[in-house]
Amino acid sequence: VQPRTPIPADLENQFQLASDEAFFNRQRRATSLFLKASRQADTIYRAVALEQVDRLLDRLTSIAAGTIVYDGTEAWRIFYEKLLRSPGLYLYRSVACVRTAEYWQDEPGRKSMQVNFELIERGTLVVERVVIIADDFWPAEDAWPREPIRGWLREQAVRGVDLKIARLSALVSETDLAADLGIYGSRALGVQDVDRQGHTVRFTLTFDFARVVDAEARWERLQVYAKSYTEHL
Repeated sequence: VQPRTPIPADLENQFQLASDEAFFNRQRRATSLFLKASRQADTIYRAVALEQVDRLLDRLTSIAAGTIVYDGTEAWRIFYEKLLRSPGLYLYRSVACVRTAEYWQDEPGRKSMQVNFELIERGTLVVERVVIIADDFWPAEDAWPREPIRGWLREQAVRGVDLKIARLSALVSETDLAADLGIYGSRALGVQDVDRQGHTVRFTLTFDFARVVDAEARWERLQVYAKSYTEHL
């Protein structure tokens, strides 16, 4: 019996990918576009094109590792809502680091809060949130955060968010806890980067389970510094 010739790795990959119609169709389209671009002879075009393709490959490398980056606010909000509404997701843990009065007060931010309230009211989602507040809005001599942050907190508490609050200055020895992030059950982790006005400039969503576990550990550490909103009343 003659030994079976092993299937070349590239061909084997094609067979495996063919079992996933959605990705296979996209791979075929990408191959067609690569061929079209490769027929261009202009040297400047080829240099620029290859540079752009390398950028796409860098981004694809991140996607293949389970991490997706959204630039801007509206783009991430759509997928944020999809995650919260997805079947099997019952717990959403959120850390909000408030350094400006405009934090989450733009249109996408308000829409996202309304999704929280809607799903809480339906009974399909538990929302736990720790709000870390800069001392400008919650000075040490004040019992309560100042407006407009105080009203923003009150609305969440009234609408059913399991809310805790902490001063930013209390985290001086554990600065890694002062981050804007969301933990979507055991499924995904979202990390938000905001500008000086509190608007989202980048949202990184990862489905890497190890990073979700790490975020859960940070959440537990944060509980030492956070006090329940209702207990504070």
